[in-house]
Amino acid sequence: MTWQPPTSLLDGLDLPGLDPARIDVPRLHQLIRQRRNPVQYAARALDTSVEAIRHVLDEYPAPALPPTKSVARATGVIRREARQDVPKETFVRLYLDEHQSLNQIAALTGFSRSVLTGLAREYGISLRDGPQDYKPRGTVERDWLIEQYVNCRRTLADLAREKGMSTANMARWAKTHNVPLRSRGGASHSQALRAADQAHRAPRILRPALGGQGASERLSRFAAASAYPSLGAAASGLGLNTFTLVAQINRIERELGGPLLVRAERGRPMMLTPLGRRVLRAIRTSQDGAAS
Repeated sequence: MTWQPPTSLLDGLDLPGLDPARIDVPRLHQLIRQRRNPVQYAARALDTSVEAIRHVLDEYPAPALPPTKSVARATGVIRREARQDVPKETFVRLYLDEHQSLNQIAALTGFSRSVLTGLAREYGISLRDGPQDYKPRGTVERDWLIEQYVNCRRTLADLAREKGMSTANMARWAKTHNVPLRSRGGASHSQALRAADQAHRAPRILRPALGGQGASERLSRFAAASAYPSLGAAASGLGLNTFTLVAQINRIERELGGPLLVRAERGRPMMLTPLGRRVLRAIRTSQDGAAS
């Protein structure tokens, strides 16, 4: 073991160069990453000695740089981050319940399609083969669907067989026509039907976003969030998870066919688009009518 004298022995001595205690440590960490001979370069830039620089670096080592994309992929960092930000229940909701594509989920979460494909395998989720899994086959009229499914109480599988399509496609036709599906537990089917009728009485611009469970709540959250300078601030003010709020507003934008908000950037707060202003007016008109 090598003995080193304490630095307190230097107290009060007038030594050449900058006092190690007065060296700007964050700047030093920046300097040593900018040249081929970092210690010598930092010593010249700070007008001190190489020994003083080494002493400070021994006391305050420079933090490691974040890994590059290739290193992150090789070490599994990206997969770990994806697993934390997109847990299985979130993946199931986005991909299976909301029928979003991997490309849409990639745009929403910031993870690549290949990373999401790996997550799907890890979660045991079978991926769709291609566009044919999204395309409804045949045409289903709303009046016929209500008569057969709601009034006659036939199952979706039975109706799908009659129309020569899959049960999933029949369920998508029900969503298209705002016909609520029978579920186990929760609100009764009659309550869901009343909600669907209310959707048909809503302003036309809102109707595409009024299908599915929680539609009114999503629109109300968009209206409330629009008053904040950013979606992060809105989520904090409304007591929501930022990812949840962003996903809900993204869903409304898809359903209504365009962006509702210009997201905040440095020095500029979030703003409503022209479509967003029309939607906000329609939401308030609908809420005022429901309250009267």
